[in-house]
Amino acid sequence: MSEKVNVCKALGAMFRNHGDPNEAEVTFVPNAAMELGLTQEETEEVTGVLKDGGEFAGFVKEIKSRPVRAFFFRRLVAATLLDEKVEDDELKVIHDTADEFGFDTGAVDEYLAWMKEGIEWEKRGADIMAKL
Repeated sequence: MSEKVNVCKALGAMFRNHGDPNEAEVTFVPNAAMELGLTQEETEEVTGVLKDGGEFAGFVKEIKSRPVRAFFFRRLVAATLLDEKVEDDELKVIHDTADEFGFDTGAVDEYLAWMKEGIEWEKRGADIMAKL
């Protein structure tokens, strides 16, 4: 199984293992699969994990290359911010994954803060556009 498939399976497992995925989560995983160029068969395999769950940590351990790890980590943080806040259990997933990948903890926290700022920036822009 390719690293790219494991990326999407890990995202699907994360969403499913925390309850029934909402609409944003259900579309998030296939969008990542499309970005990674997964085949239709691979995408169906991934959506199976989104429906049935799976071993998040096991999928993460199979992601070895730095570029794919970076892609996954960006998507992981974005996924936790879909509702614009990060719960304690989500923060643990982020830090556990960063530890698995050997990422610097300070840089992880800095990246998370930057992502939160980006969401606020986009919301402010939407508010301004609404006034036009």
